Amino acid sequence: MPAFISPLDGNYISLKRAALLIAREQPGIEPDDIMELFKHSIFSAEFEREECRIRGLEPIDDRNLPLLRIEAPPSNGFVSRLPLDAQPQEFFAVKGATVAEILSERDALPGSAAEWAAFAQFPRSAGVMSDMIRALAHIPYSAFPPKAHVILGDILLAKHKLHAWMIFKGYELPGFLKDINASAAKEGGIAKSAAIRVDALATDALRGRPRKAGWRRVEELIREMHAAHPDSPRSVLAYDAHKIAATEFDEKDLPSLETVTRQMKTILGPEG
Repeated sequence: MPAFISPLDGNYISLKRAALLIAREQPGIEPDDIMELFKHSIFSAEFEREECRIRGLEPIDDRNLPLLRIEAPPSNGFVSRLPLDAQPQEFFAVKGATVAEILSERDALPGSAAEWAAFAQFPRSAGVMSDMIRALAHIPYSAFPPKAHVILGDILLAKHKLHAWMIFKGYELPGFLKDINASAAKEGGIAKSAAIRVDALATDALRGRPRKAGWRRVEELIREMHAAHPDSPRSVLAYDAHKIAATEFDEKDLPSLETVTRQMKTILGPEG
């Protein structure tokens, strides 16, 4: 992973920039609505899922994870005496737990510090980290302080990663992602096979009968409930999601419960 990524590097995009561009193409949707999706995906580990990783790259490859510019490991010399915000910084691949740590260190968690006291204690009690990440996934983006909005908005994603994630979620691709192709991937140092696989995902999503309008909502509910209750049986998740979606859509716009149940492996991935 390069220590520095230029803002002019077309292979990457910040979450705040992506949110702005996506919202421009979606009437009635604001950039903060898209940031809500990104924030939830970070803390519910969606960006780490097998289904939306860039094929041809190892799961732990930096390009398969969000990238956050944070303080570099300390070294000897005068820079160690500089204020925190003036320390040398580099880009690092991060997961939800690391982002939570950064928000905590920079006093950027929603609410007061007292409400996160259990997280600040060391050693932490069992389950504290998982409980915190689950809470951050579901706390509204609007409840996070401005400082957190800056930190989350500055996170970078490889455009191929964002492309794969949007295909995984079933979202319509924005214009700036429709030109993602094998040649662009090769120029950016990503294997040609990786881009071909991502393009294949898009083709697969468009193949066959049109998806019913309520499918996306059913999948969204299943993933949200699975993130909140990962031990719940998949049949229960399918039933509950279908029941909730039935209050929001006409029956003709929903897949049958049997169809949803059969597709649970596709929605959540293999069990275990």
